Amino acid sequence: MPERLMRRTDRHLFNTQYFHGVISSSELGIRGWSLILNFAPSNPYTVKKYDGLQSPAERLNGFRYHDNWLHNLLISASLGGFRGPPLNPL
Repeated sequence: MPERLMRRTDRHLFNTQYFHGVISSSELGIRGWSLILNFAPSNPYTVKKYDGLQSPAERLNGFRYHDNWLHNLLISASLGGFRGPPLNPL
């Protein structure tokens, strides 16, 4: 499973010429790409397999805020439901 994700990441980095240019713009590009990857709808077979949950973010949360995936991305990224950082286990 991680190899599939890394292959997609490597393909994206190759298409954007890896970290060509300023590192901050490269970081923003990777962050934007990963947000879209986590919120964009999956194919119909995967949606059926996970009882109608359409994206990896929905499968992680167990619910969706809105029927439109772009609205879900904007709501989740707005920090409106910010709960605080996780506690340090050490």
